[in-house]
Amino acid sequence: MYEVKTIKKEIYHIIIPMILENILQVSANLVTTAMVGRLLADDISAQGLCVRITDTLWVFYKGVAIGATVLIARAYGAGKEENCRRIMEQALLSELILVFLFQVVLFFRADIFLGFFSHESRILALSESYMKIMVFGFPCCVIMTLVTAAFQGYGNTKTPMYIAAAMNGVNIILGYTLIFGMGPFSGMGIKGAATALVMSQAFGAGMGLYLLYRKKKGLFSDTVRREKFFSFDRKCVYEVYTTGIPAAFESMFWQFSAIILSKIILFYGASAFAAYQLGIQAETITEMPAIGFSTASTTLAARAIGKKDENLRKIYFQELIRVATAISIVTSLLLILLPNVFMKVMTNKPELQAIGAVYVFVMGFIQIPQNLSRIYNGTIRALGYKNTPMLVAGFGIWVVRIPLCLLSAYVLHFPIIAIWIVIAADQLSRFLLSVFLYRRIGARNT
Repeated sequence: MYEVKTIKKEIYHIIIPMILENILQVSANLVTTAMVGRLLADDISAQGLCVRITDTLWVFYKGVAIGATVLIARAYGAGKEENCRRIMEQALLSELILVFLFQVVLFFRADIFLGFFSHESRILALSESYMKIMVFGFPCCVIMTLVTAAFQGYGNTKTPMYIAAAMNGVNIILGYTLIFGMGPFSGMGIKGAATALVMSQAFGAGMGLYLLYRKKKGLFSDTVRREKFFSFDRKCVYEVYTTGIPAAFESMFWQFSAIILSKIILFYGASAFAAYQLGIQAETITEMPAIGFSTASTTLAARAIGKKDENLRKIYFQELIRVATAISIVTSLLLILLPNVFMKVMTNKPELQAIGAVYVFVMGFIQIPQNLSRIYNGTIRALGYKNTPMLVAGFGIWVVRIPLCLLSAYVLHFPIIAIWIVIAADQLSRFLLSVFLYRRIGARNT
């Protein structure tokens, strides 16, 4: 028998630092967006276009990291710590090779991708200059996601939190200085925002590697690398990617849809798109406490599976659902009751505040299903159904979101609020499908 207090303590020990780490990590982008939100609408739109592309790549990095987290958690739960270092380093080596190709393409030919969104020369010129700086942070993003995966796989969620806190502090200080200037130094605008973010990412990556490999008290200080770092273990890489790629595609579906959705929203004008970008970030303020639930559910379920303890896995799941529901009720009420307050944090432009506030208000109604979906899908993935969360995301996005948005904008010519309602309907449909599939999987495993 398990003591409920002991289980709760273990969950909170893992999830509270993870929630704080996500809050701090997302805050790095949030602070940058809020600063850019004080610039011109073209600057906001230019950054938004680049974010669509860099976020698509980031979810790939994160997907691979999720695969690494699952395998590291299973190995750690089974007492095979010697495999944890190998899993992390094989994932790192393979991703750094891929990210170099992304850097080269986007540095020299970002215009191919950015031109899909807009043909306005001013926005495209700003976007290209922003992207040429951002590509230098790609390897740092890879390192940070995998360092986080390693620590979280061990159940150590405090260290990634400290790294995120330090990185966020660096980004705030450098961001303000480089965007707006200070003393004799004149501001660089969105180029300054990109430079500050890359520098903070480099700082976070360096700090993560130090804490991972330092001789005393490093996570891998008691393990020995069996093979050379620059030698591939094909089996290990295959396991990481076949576990992580479906998770990456799950998020990439959203990113690809966001690219198409950005094109649709630009149909309503640059102000509508700028307000949408700011609205997303405003929503993220309340989303941050729940973002960690997906990783927490995957990590805890994988650990219980490694111990071959199904009853423990179910207890973890039930407690995570309770905590997520309580948090989601609070965040939902905040978005519904205070949408204008959130938008005022993001920008001082009344026309953007008015459009964005409607988006924030609508998103308040889907906080509970959206956040609980993370726990259902994270647990389903840890149970070995790697493709199921990806298929759920594909259904909501490509069957509900994109077709209905295209219909609303180009055929029926509905106002912009119709797009916000369709986005909410997509989230609700995915939640209902996740619950249905989880119950079927549970019945199959009993």
